[in-house]
Amino acid sequence: MGRLLRAQIGLMAAVPALLWAYGWWLERTNERLGLSELRDPEQTVAVNGLSLHYLDVGQGPPVLLLHGMGGSLANFPRTIELLSRSRRVVALDLAGFGLSDRPRDADLTPQGQARLVRGLMQALGIEQADVIGHSLGGAIALHLAARYPESVRRLVLVSSAVPGRLIPWFLRPFWFPPVVRTIVALCLHCGPAREWMWRAGVWSADVLTPELRRAMRLPSLVRGTTDAITRVGLALAREEPLDLSQVRQPVLLLWGAEDRWVDLKSARRLLRTLPDARLEVVPRARHMVLEERPDEAHAAILSFLQQGPLPGQATGEAAGQAVS
Repeated sequence: MGRLLRAQIGLMAAVPALLWAYGWWLERTNERLGLSELRDPEQTVAVNGLSLHYLDVGQGPPVLLLHGMGGSLANFPRTIELLSRSRRVVALDLAGFGLSDRPRDADLTPQGQARLVRGLMQALGIEQADVIGHSLGGAIALHLAARYPESVRRLVLVSSAVPGRLIPWFLRPFWFPPVVRTIVALCLHCGPAREWMWRAGVWSADVLTPELRRAMRLPSLVRGTTDAITRVGLALAREEPLDLSQVRQPVLLLWGAEDRWVDLKSARRLLRTLPDARLEVVPRARHMVLEERPDEAHAAILSFLQQGPLPGQATGEAAGQAVS
């Protein structure tokens, strides 16, 4: 029994070590591109010493798009196309993601990301905007709305993470750097793991066109991506408390009925807690509801955003009411 027990213990120790080594190898062999090779300097802005990559298209009242964990503005092609017909759409690559800088010493907590988003708005001359946040971007949008209420008119939270619940309970005992880094490397660069994640995010794999796959994959090939997303993941544990009852802006909660990543329990929790929120559930859709059911999703978004004074039109007493 002693020899068998030692073999079992050795195997238990070897498997994590092998996974870590495999993740290290994946990171080194895949992340070979430099940001300067991919991004246009005219589509970056300096905020607190970081270069943030963004897309600014269309004319009209501004709408700001915030992507989720591991994503980028490349996750929003249909949203950008549809909303830019009548609105100015600014889509941002959050710090550590997409074609934005991968900092080693910046505050990458949700509240830190919200400060960077606020800085980007100021740099682009946007005093107030409607904000659409997907997944982790939804949690960041809530921090933005609570901490800088004058900057946000209306919120659309799409399959949003819930502040204070950003780390799944089953991962919390293992939430330390080697584990998080290995998970990130596998999700980014192990083909079967990446494919499983993408397919779990949609009702129909037809949504995952070759063009969308290439656009979502490209940022992960930039040097330092695994390290940066690991830092973002670890920073979630340092999120500052957020009292959602203080988010006074009108909120649309938009959810795919079959979402496997952030299910409807989270939507209903937000619905109970936010003072002025309503829930729209899109059938036959999962986490990528904006791309999967664009007509239904964006009709709901536009209907919601058209209510009340638009950004730039609220002045005096009306402006106070827009964020009260």
